[in-house]
Amino acid sequence: MSEERQDADLGKVIAVEGSAYRVELIRSEACGACSLKGLCFKKDEPTVFELESELSFQVGDIVRLEIAPAGRVASALIIFGLPLLLLFVVFLLVRPYFSEIVSILISFAATAFSFVIIGWVDKRYGNRLKVEIGELHDYPHE
Repeated sequence: MSEERQDADLGKVIAVEGSAYRVELIRSEACGACSLKGLCFKKDEPTVFELESELSFQVGDIVRLEIAPAGRVASALIIFGLPLLLLFVVFLLVRPYFSEIVSILISFAATAFSFVIIGWVDKRYGNRLKVEIGELHDYPHE
């Protein structure tokens, strides 16, 4: 994994209770430039993880967050794959029964509905994403 990718998964320790830590995700510059950032994070709200670690950290420490590769892949497939899948599948299913323009509109409606499904999946299964604190990170800011 490149150093650049590791830097995208940094967090700041904001609370410590024994071996339990509250870590706020530090959004990378790539997140700020991405037009789809609303799909990954709640708008203008910090993303906070409640994590356990045997390592010792203090409030204000910058740590590297390790997110399971399977979780990354599953998230990407759901966020990007489901809308595309519904777009094409619904179009192919409704095209024999409706005109092309109506079929396209129904397909776009199905794609919009996929975001409702994504929200439901996130609320129900989002807390199962395996995130761990890796180590202290020498963050150039702060």
